[in-house]
Amino acid sequence: MLSKKTNNADVSGYCCLRFPVVDLKKSVDFYCNVLGYELTSADYSFGEAHVSLKNGNGPSTFLMETKPEDITHLKFVFPRSFWITNDTRHVTMVEMLTNDLLALHERIKQAGAHIDTEPVFTNDFGYFTFYDPNGHYFRVVEEK
Repeated sequence: MLSKKTNNADVSGYCCLRFPVVDLKKSVDFYCNVLGYELTSADYSFGEAHVSLKNGNGPSTFLMETKPEDITHLKFVFPRSFWITNDTRHVTMVEMLTNDLLALHERIKQAGAHIDTEPVFTNDFGYFTFYDPNGHYFRVVEEK
């Protein structure tokens, strides 16, 4: 049975994303030097780094160093795993906007990240998908 809304509390935005990573320094390097984030803060002894988009848009991201054996995978997918249902149209991913899809695609490819879907263009937008070094799934979109 669905509960009835009893107050005016709604989700009004996102405050941050949190990703487990197996190599914090390598992940910070990828996010900052390949994707163009900036390092807000890092405590390598604690095992956490905070990265943000340079333009201040969207939520910031916390990269949390985690032992591989402490990560539970739901389904094996190259190179590691991501959350997926049996209906492959429904996957957990982060979708990012870019102003130059092909240039970012090339930079991500040159960094050795696994490209899942090569760039696709429609009348309204273009996109591609890739995995970061820890197996998190991303879709990059350029709106026309």
